[in-house]
Amino acid sequence: MTFVSSIKTKRDMIFQNATTGSRELPIGAITTFGGDLSNSDQLQALKAEGWLLCDGSAYPASVYPELYTAIGNAHGGDETYFNVPDLIGRFLRGTLHNAKGTDPDAKNRVAAAPGGASGNQTGSLQKTATGLPASLWSLSITGAHSHTCGRLTANMHRAWSGATHDMARGNQTIATEPAGAHYHTLTGFDNVTLPVNVALYFVIKCRAPQVPAGILPAGTITAFGGPLPVIPAGWLHCDGKPYAYTDHPALSDTILGNFGGDGLKVINVPDLRGYFLRGTSHLTNRDPDADTRHALHKGGNTGDNIGSVEYYATASPPGISTTVAGAHTHQVESVPVSSHTAAKGATGFIAYNCIAWIDDRGQTNTAGEHLHTITGGDLETRPENIYTDFLIAGEDMPGAAPPIGTIMPFGGDITDRDVQIKLQAAGWFPCDGSSLRRHTYRELFDVIGTHFGGAPLTFALPDLRGYFVTGAGKLKVGTIQVISTTGRPANPITTTTNGKHTHAIYRVPAERHAIDPAEGWELAVFNGEESATSEDGEHTHEVAGGDRESRPINVNVDYIIRYR
Repeated sequence: MTFVSSIKTKRDMIFQNATTGSRELPIGAITTFGGDLSNSDQLQALKAEGWLLCDGSAYPASVYPELYTAIGNAHGGDETYFNVPDLIGRFLRGTLHNAKGTDPDAKNRVAAAPGGASGNQTGSLQKTATGLPASLWSLSITGAHSHTCGRLTANMHRAWSGATHDMARGNQTIATEPAGAHYHTLTGFDNVTLPVNVALYFVIKCRAPQVPAGILPAGTITAFGGPLPVIPAGWLHCDGKPYAYTDHPALSDTILGNFGGDGLKVINVPDLRGYFLRGTSHLTNRDPDADTRHALHKGGNTGDNIGSVEYYATASPPGISTTVAGAHTHQVESVPVSSHTAAKGATGFIAYNCIAWIDDRGQTNTAGEHLHTITGGDLETRPENIYTDFLIAGEDMPGAAPPIGTIMPFGGDITDRDVQIKLQAAGWFPCDGSSLRRHTYRELFDVIGTHFGGAPLTFALPDLRGYFVTGAGKLKVGTIQVISTTGRPANPITTTTNGKHTHAIYRVPAERHAIDPAEGWELAVFNGEESATSEDGEHTHEVAGGDRESRPINVNVDYIIRYR
């Protein structure tokens, strides 16, 4: 039996026994960490506790057999090596599985590294996208212009009729041939689509700790980096299923009806398939549409509360504009082509009004003002992300806590006093930016320092209210992006084709007549062909509309940090 086949057999045995095994944070769990893992000492200390940085590194399967058992080659690898997730600069998104409507591009997801999963599978990668905003962009009405046309005639003179040359006769206004239909592309997008976010390091559990410590509270949510044939003991899949209140009393007392149910007899676990996680704003105004959030399931929370849902949105980037377009010409019939001298006329029935020659250019009327409708764009707005499965702890788990400084999503309401008391007793604080004394919480301060703020004698907890979490590495831990950005969509956003129009041309010959050439006036010779106007009409439109921020579809959660 090869090493890899033995690992796969071991994986099957582990998952077969998962429902009766010990209650712990499973190997393969992904969390965030508030310390600075660019510091090699802190990185090594975390590694000694059984955690690896999610930076896409490849490891021999023989060195971390338990982690390989858990995640396999979901994030890349081969028969000998496997990759941990690469979450630097990326976001987590719940694997869609058989859910509907939350990830329209699930089938087009790609492998994050060679050998990795693709499509609707845990570990797959999805690039950024920019969809049309709910508050659709609109364009100003513009494009009015005129053209010039050569050899348009001015005055008329009388000349004797003859039979030698056809001269232009009469003087009328005609319309040009229709032209000018065009479209524009929207430009001025930001470099990438990103929601408001805080940078934290993602880490993955690679082995059990040598000394189990701390309590992992019921309601704690973790991501899992591999396929889940069976849910680990003590955990529930975040798939929105209802459970009797008495089935999981500790969980029920924590999440109540936040994600659906009545909170008394029935609770729903969160359904995070296809969703991103966002810290509940809790009156911080970081979520401009918090008041319009809706319930995840019947009975669940709405508005600025944990468990509520909002769809993606697309804000207008500061430099948004349309491309310059619309330059065109028109064809004009019967414009004189050259001049000829004809006898000066007198009065009488054999004298005709013929049009005098002019070398100047005449002006058309002003026309072409128009409007376009915006089309195109991607199917949704989202940042670059990796699929993971989300699990929620169905009970309190003594000895299962991750390292001090670990930050995890939480299904309970951190503004609920009873929840706060329970969390603090278990060694966890809400990530609400509170200021703590350094000497009182020395262990936590030694890990996170003042990355999230502080004063000479105090330090601040992370404040994740209203924010999404992105992987630190390119950005320093604790870096905050307070304004969302809107990147260029893969499917260009364009306008409908519009703007076709005509112009009025003045002093165009109405008919022709033969006259006798002789020394006298320069008269316009009739031209039966079409002539072109000047090329004009190039323009842009001002862009209005757009949503109040750019964000992916998301579910509100709270975040907690372990302090002891």
